[in-house]
Amino acid sequence: MEFFDYFTRLWGMDPTQLPVYARILTFFVPIVIVIYVVCLIVRSIRKTANAIHHLRQGIRTQGDASLTADQVRAIAVGALYAYQQGGYTDAMYPDIEKSRLNTMLSDWWGIDSRESAIATLKYLCSSPSQHILPFVVEAYRTSDKKHVSNMIKDYVSQYDDAKEAYQDIMDRVTTQSDNLKSQVKELIGDGIISSDEDVKRLGVIGWDAGRLNLVARASYQKGYISEEECLECVNHAYAMAKAAGFNSWKDFANSYMLGRTLWNGDCNMTGLAQDLLNKPESPWVRHRWEGK
Repeated sequence: MEFFDYFTRLWGMDPTQLPVYARILTFFVPIVIVIYVVCLIVRSIRKTANAIHHLRQGIRTQGDASLTADQVRAIAVGALYAYQQGGYTDAMYPDIEKSRLNTMLSDWWGIDSRESAIATLKYLCSSPSQHILPFVVEAYRTSDKKHVSNMIKDYVSQYDDAKEAYQDIMDRVTTQSDNLKSQVKELIGDGIISSDEDVKRLGVIGWDAGRLNLVARASYQKGYISEEECLECVNHAYAMAKAAGFNSWKDFANSYMLGRTLWNGDCNMTGLAQDLLNKPESPWVRHRWEGK
C-alpha cells in the first residue's frame, strides 16, 4: 500500500483517516488515469504509423487503359485527398483501407447511411467554401466586424432559416479569417500564394471540388451510393474545377491547399502536392491539366 499512502499524502490527505470506499477509489483512480493516457498514446502512435504506411506506399495508381485522358483528369480532381488517405488517385473505386474509410466517412463527415451520404454530397456540390470566401477575405482585411456581419446578413436573407444560416456562416468566417491571419506567411513561404492578394484570385474551388470527388468515391466504396451517382458527383466536381479557370494542376493544388489551410488552420500537404505535380506515375503528370 506504499503507492496508495504516497498518493493520498500527495493530495494532502491522511490515508489512516479515509473510509474504505475512499481508500479503494483513491487507489484505483490514478491507475485508471494512467491506463487512459497510455491508450491515448498508443492510439496516436497507431495513427502516425498508419499515416507513414500510406505515404510509403507512394502514389497509388491503377492505370486503367479503358479510361480516356479526360476521365482520368476528372477522377484526379480528388488525387490530393486520395493520396492523403492512401487511396487510388486515378480510379473511381479508391480502395481506401477499411478502418480508415470508416473513420473518414463516419467520424469526419458524419456519413453512416445512404441518406447522410447524399445530404453531404449535395452540400459539397454547392461549393460551400467558395461561397463564403468573400466574407473571409473581408474579415481578414478589416477590423470592422459590424460591416462583415451586415454583409453576411444580406447574403442569408434569401434563406428561410436566415438566423441559423447567419450564425453558421459567421462562425466559419471568423474561424477561417483567423486561420488566414495566422498562416498567411506560411502560405507565401510554401508558394501556395505570392501575397495575401492572391487569396481571392486563387479561390478555394479546388478544396470544394477535391472533397466532393473523394467523399463521393468513398461513399461509393462503402456502398452508400451507386457507381452512376458517384460518377455524377465526380463529373460535377470536375466541372467546378474547370469553371474556376485554373491554368494548371499546380493552380488547382494551390487552391485545394489554400482551402484546407483556411478550414484546418494549417496545410501540411505541400509534399504530397509536389509528388503529384512531379512524379511520373502521377495522373497529374500523365494527363496535364486542360481546364479550358
